[in-house]
Amino acid sequence: MVKAIFFDIDGTLLDPVTKKVPLSALASLKALRRKGVRLFVATGRFPGMTTFLEKIFPFDGFITLNGQLAADRQGQVLHRMAHRPEVIRKLVELVPQAGFPCLIIEEDRCFAVEDCQVIRDHFAWAGLPAPEVYPIDRLKEHPVLQFLAYIYPDQIPVLAPLEHIAVTGSAHGILDVIPEEGGKEVGIAAVAKHYGWQREEILVFGDGPNDAEMLRWAGIGVALGNGVEEAKAAADYVTTPVGEDGVKNALVHLGVLTEQDLMEP
Repeated sequence: MVKAIFFDIDGTLLDPVTKKVPLSALASLKALRRKGVRLFVATGRFPGMTTFLEKIFPFDGFITLNGQLAADRQGQVLHRMAHRPEVIRKLVELVPQAGFPCLIIEEDRCFAVEDCQVIRDHFAWAGLPAPEVYPIDRLKEHPVLQFLAYIYPDQIPVLAPLEHIAVTGSAHGILDVIPEEGGKEVGIAAVAKHYGWQREEILVFGDGPNDAEMLRWAGIGVALGNGVEEAKAAADYVTTPVGEDGVKNALVHLGVLTEQDLMEP
């Protein structure tokens, strides 16, 4: 029996073409709620870039920053994992030398290592004000959970001076960098432990390279048809694209929902 489902956002809940949650996916979320299934988001986004979902559906909790931070609906932190301080100190020295834009992300604040147009544009796209420049003395009291390197995958060697890191995904010239022992599956496992759920009772939906490990870890992993091959290879089931009722089709195929469930008010 599935007790909890975790959804990636971009390309999984949000149709990459319309930038909206399909009506069939929203109907599925409501039907799952009626059946008592707990519903969470598991995204690479930082918390400030997930608040728009509150206008769409009241999720039970959010796993953000590729698993580095997990909180319930009331904001209680269920899991937190930070970079080693020495990694961030070295990063702050590396960025001006290597010349790549970089965003440092704490639990509730973000900072640019150096002011740059790329990061300002990223925040404008999300409807957020541009971040301030990072003051290194914050590191004493404010752990860094993730940083974003605005480079392409073939530029990863620029990060070679940094130890104990993992690159979990890339999109449009942005690499998400987390501690080597982190990941979405780690955050999901911590949430499952908190609520007493077994791994076999967890279902996850994803489409990107940073979803592969959680798809592999979960009792049932579903990749969207619009996903990358890495995600599809890690999944137990590949459904149709998100814009072609992918979420609904998978839930019906797996027997988690029936067509009758979806017709109830």
